[in-house]
Amino acid sequence: MMNILKMCFGKTLYFRRIELKLNQEKMAEKCCLSPHQYIDLENGKRLPSFRSLVNIIIKGEIDLNLLIEKIIKAGYSPEDSVGK
Repeated sequence: MMNILKMCFGKTLYFRRIELKLNQEKMAEKCCLSPHQYIDLENGKRLPSFRSLVNIIIKGEIDLNLLIEKIIKAGYSPEDSVGK
């Protein structure tokens, strides 16, 4: 289940960055992250801390409804992650 979250979040970041016509370094700066942190997130290697997530959503103008829709379509189920 974590892989689904990482993949969907990373793809969302990538496509949003392309929409904004920014390179990874500029997007990282916009979202208050180091370039290394941002690249790891965009490549689906990790998930952000809650604080970073909030910064990314606000500064990157991420549509939460669209992100959640993508996560559900990819097969994520909250019930599957209980107790894990």
